[in-house]
Amino acid sequence: MPARSLRIAVMSSGLGHIARGVETWADTTATALHDRGTDVTLFKGGGTADRPFEKVVRCAQRYAWLAETLAKWTPGWTWHIGCGSPYDVEQTTFAAGVLGTLRREHYDVVHLQDPWLAYLLEQTRALHGAKVILGNGTEEPPEFLAKFEHIQELTPYYLERHGDLGDRKWFAAPNFIDADRFRPGDPAAARRAMGLPEDAFVVLSVAALNRSRKRLDWIIREFARADMPAAVLVLAGAEEPETADLVEEGRQLLGKRLVVRTNVPFDEMPQVYHAGDVHVLGSLQEVMGISLVEAMASGLPCIGHCWPATEWVIGDGGSIVDMQQPGNLAGELQRYRDEEFRHERGQAARRRVENVFSIDAVITQYLAMYRTVCGLEPVEDQDSTKGAGREQSTERELVGSV
Repeated sequence: MPARSLRIAVMSSGLGHIARGVETWADTTATALHDRGTDVTLFKGGGTADRPFEKVVRCAQRYAWLAETLAKWTPGWTWHIGCGSPYDVEQTTFAAGVLGTLRREHYDVVHLQDPWLAYLLEQTRALHGAKVILGNGTEEPPEFLAKFEHIQELTPYYLERHGDLGDRKWFAAPNFIDADRFRPGDPAAARRAMGLPEDAFVVLSVAALNRSRKRLDWIIREFARADMPAAVLVLAGAEEPETADLVEEGRQLLGKRLVVRTNVPFDEMPQVYHAGDVHVLGSLQEVMGISLVEAMASGLPCIGHCWPATEWVIGDGGSIVDMQQPGNLAGELQRYRDEEFRHERGQAARRRVENVFSIDAVITQYLAMYRTVCGLEPVEDQDSTKGAGREQSTERELVGSV
């Protein structure tokens, strides 16, 4: 008897009008599932439904007048009903818009990384009937995670860290990237296109353009401390309210050696990585850090902070330093000026992505996860041999009461 196929809903309230890791994850996951023949629908909160498996859910987008007004003028206690911030308002209105479709079309699994939206759908499971899997890409607190039956942690570290949260089926499976889209390219051509000196040492940081979490101000200061007059620092990421002040501070310190690219379209990101020599992520905690994986797939070695999840992602594809100690990053950047050294690390980075974070390595794990939460037996995958010998995700049934 052939195995029962599943209907999967992947969704993101910001997809179509916001460019972050959460939105990229939703788009790439739904696309990969569709390409594997899975019955999947991608629900997005903006843009247009350009592909047959996409649906747009109208909602109060977080940077639009309605969401900002509701968040500003409602009482403080209204975070309980999803009005605590413009992002909460967006997720709440998205949930209201998508609930009817989920109920009518009988989906088996909803997979998403927007935490409040996931919570609302978890609480309304009796209405729509789907199993909800929250991909914990935003490092939610344990007391919030305990509200879910199914959680996808992105690294083994977080599965171990949250290992006492109850009698549930939780999983560790990373985000993945398209290793054919993100692959080594022509640095000279990329630099010409971006107006960068072809012979410069280019330090790249792809992250939301802020100082509060991604600590780009720290990277700017360490880059200046490294005393590399001919080097260029390129910052590329989504623009945020604090971006203007951050860029102004950077220009005062680095002048023309600082290049900033805001809201780069996803299709143009491979070129950004091709222009770099090394990629730096300055945040002290990361659930996974998708820009690390994209950079590594592009053949760039990466430097990250000594945080267990970041260490696991980078592996032998770069370096780990304590980014709270002044001078550590500056010294490490000097090491990567050696072309042979960074070439070796860059090759190792590419191999690690192919083995651990590519579509073939991860999507089979997602499909097995879906069947597990639905109480179905795994299906032998014709492409499973492609992942032989690779690091596999870990599933744990967590025992105990919350």
